[in-house]
This record gives sequence, C-alpha cells and structure tokens, in this order.
Amino acid sequence: MDSLVLRGTAGSEHAVSEERSSTLGDLRVLVSDALATTRGLDEEECRRQSAAEGWPAVIVAYHIGLGLRRQAGFIARALTGEEPFDFAWEPTHAINAINAHEHASMSKETAAEEIEQGWDRLQSVIARMRDEDWSRAVFVFGGRPRSADVVLRRIVLPHVSEHLQSLRATIPGKR
Repeated sequence: MDSLVLRGTAGSEHAVSEERSSTLGDLRVLVSDALATTRGLDEEECRRQSAAEGWPAVIVAYHIGLGLRRQAGFIARALTGEEPFDFAWEPTHAINAINAHEHASMSKETAAEEIEQGWDRLQSVIARMRDEDWSRAVFVFGGRPRSADVVLRRIVLPHVSEHLQSLRATIPGKR
C-alpha cells in the first residue's frame, strides 16, 4: 500500500497530505519508542519521579496513552459533527493530578496497554477521516478554533514527544 494512502472503513482509499503523512510516521515511531521504553522499565524505574511532571515514570507513560485516547476524541468530532471541544487547562491539570495519585502503583504493562489502546483509537479515527474532515474545527482554546489537522500536528505529536522526552530523562540510558 502506498504510504500516502489510508484505507477507510468502507475500503475506500484517499490521499493524505505529505505533511500529515510525515506527522503520522513520526507519531508511529514515537509511540513505538514509548512502548519499548515503558516495557523496559524495572520496578524502581517505574516509581522514579519525573522532573518535568513530578509523576512516577509509569504515570508519565500512562499519560501518553490517555492523551492519545483523549486527543483521538477531539479529532473524532470532525466525523461526528459535535461542537469543538472547549479546552481549559484547569480541569486537565485536575484530571492529571487525580490520575497520578490514584494510579501511581500501576504496572508498566498496564501503562503500555493504555498507550496501545490510545494509539489504536487514534488510528481508528484517522482511518475514517476524509480529506475534507481534516479542516473541520474540533478543538477550541482561548476562543480560537483549531482544525483536526492542527490538533494532530500541534497537540498530539508534541504531547507524545514531550512526555516521551521526559520519560527518557527520568530513566537515563533507556531508549
């Protein structure tokens, strides 16, 4: 299959922009690295606090997966016709704090499963997107609507990248 083509649920094919294709390729590599890093953690490393988030490393990994799942939901609004998600930092920080507190003792495998499930959800949404869907507003922050394409490039990709960098910095010597 051509790397610039995604297959939709009904078997139809459509070309995606070169930039989107590149973003998806970068994201695929980062998710694979996040999974390998997470599965490579030992028990002490799982509990080590990250400098960036202040969470145990296993929670940083879990957060990557939760982010993929949540952000897939934002992008899916292009398909469902729902109003764009009105994002605010305060509730997001509150949810993150609860997750960090309530799940701090989770296993690395549970965290890895969340990454896999989040990635599967995102891929499922992307596979159903048509070119025109990518320009629909799916997310609002500070009163500014953002398209599905912008969410993928400026939210999903940096979120995975930055938290993976944090995870690596927390566990030196781990890929």
